[in-house]
Amino acid sequence: MGEGFLLGLSTGTFCAAYCLPVALPFIFSEELKNVGQNARLVGLFLLGRFIAYLMVGFLLGVVSVYTMPQLDPMLQKRAASLVYCLLGLIMLFSGLMYNFPHLKFCHIYQKIYRPGRGAMVYGLLLGISPCPPFIAAASRVLEKGGIWSGVLYFMLFFVGTSIYFLPLLGAWFFQKHMNSIKIIARLTMIFMGAYFLVFLGILGL
Repeated sequence: MGEGFLLGLSTGTFCAAYCLPVALPFIFSEELKNVGQNARLVGLFLLGRFIAYLMVGFLLGVVSVYTMPQLDPMLQKRAASLVYCLLGLIMLFSGLMYNFPHLKFCHIYQKIYRPGRGAMVYGLLLGISPCPPFIAAASRVLEKGGIWSGVLYFMLFFVGTSIYFLPLLGAWFFQKHMNSIKIIARLTMIFMGAYFLVFLGILGL
């Protein structure tokens, strides 16, 4: 089981690079009044990833024990594209809400969107996005077999990768001294949301 932690530790930089285009604009776009609020958002983001990894580990463990099918690559690709569509829409809507708060749509979205809820959703969606380290971990779970071993493997994989997300706890410090970062982050959410929605989502369906 230590393999799951070591795999996460050795590939965590890739996981962080894969997730940061979403995590950074989100964290820096929020009003971070103190380090506690910063830590809360990062914690909820990681909690979302943790829940996603537990779900994936459990489902892959079930597959390995009861069915062991050859997963259709096209089905995997379309499922990933749907995740990217949803992720892109949330980023796009959030960016529009921050940059154009006077629009009627943004008033409606503000009633639904909450920073803490958004942090968990971002973490959850990124947690089920199939980056190469994620695929490597999934392959090992399918190969090893076992429901609870799959859950434990992904739990330890999460711990190994999460170490590389700890620098996000310093977002409050930089935002405090460089207010322009928040403006750039909010604009970046629109562009990154459109990219995820169109190029990784719609075009992949």
